Amino acid sequence: MKDRMRSDKGTTTKEQILAKVRNATIEKPEAMFKDIDLRTDTWMPIKEEDGNAITFVQKFKDMGGIFIYLEDEAEFGECMKQLAPQNGWEPLWCSHPAMQELLNRYGIAYSNECQREEHQKLVAFTSCQHLIAQTGSILLTDLDTRSRRTYTEADVLLILAHTDQIVSGLKEALHNLNGTLDESEISQAIILTGMTRTYDIEQNLVFGVHGPRQIAVFLIDD
Repeated sequence: MKDRMRSDKGTTTKEQILAKVRNATIEKPEAMFKDIDLRTDTWMPIKEEDGNAITFVQKFKDMGGIFIYLEDEAEFGECMKQLAPQNGWEPLWCSHPAMQELLNRYGIAYSNECQREEHQKLVAFTSCQHLIAQTGSILLTDLDTRSRRTYTEADVLLILAHTDQIVSGLKEALHNLNGTLDESEISQAIILTGMTRTYDIEQNLVFGVHGPRQIAVFLIDD
């Protein structure tokens, strides 16, 4: 049996594999792409006349997002009272104490429990860390959502942000995140870029299977 496991050179298959692994760690291959630039931003620069804010709005809406501009928090309160019943954003689920306080201030009903009746949409309300202009994306952490179910189970995700949270790109957003938050404060960060997209078994494009089917950003001008 042992003889059959040995090669013509008198070594076992296991010994040959270990030898190849050992040689691979010792002999480093020559880099195929020596001149690759890992520092320069690969995204198209943002047009100066547009700026971060307009660029974000355009990209976000291109990805199917709903954008609502507000002058202050009071306008947010009035806007929510009108839009919630019109769009079926009730009942509202919110698990963040600061966001709950804001809703209470303007008499907007919400539940702190992630629950819904059968055939009823789950609508979550949260804050965020940054809005990313280049991709129209939203950077969230569990400090904002307090529950990962906010972006995994909600059918509709409503996000409150301020204009000073808009950054040009992902690099700036992550740099700011590392500079302002301690690693022990957050366990997860997520970047949302529109509704999730996947293909079913018949290769038909399906939206919102693994996340919210609708995302709306309420942007307050600071």
